[in-house]
Amino acid sequence: MSLRLPEHDHCKFCGDPVPFEQAYCSEECYYNEEARVGKEKRKNYLFVAAAALSIAVILLIGFFLG
Repeated sequence: MSLRLPEHDHCKFCGDPVPFEQAYCSEECYYNEEARVGKEKRKNYLFVAAAALSIAVILLIGFFLG
């Protein structure tokens, strides 16, 4: 005998089961996920800026020493 669970999804933040049409189990999880995504975006932008600055510094050093 197999037990079938009702159709469901999982909260995008904490992973708890939620009804299929919902993405989050609570407002707290929604806001926590929004904060996490925003922090990750900022971290990615800082990484790209640091990489671009590093390349620019290397090119300038090569230009002045070459």
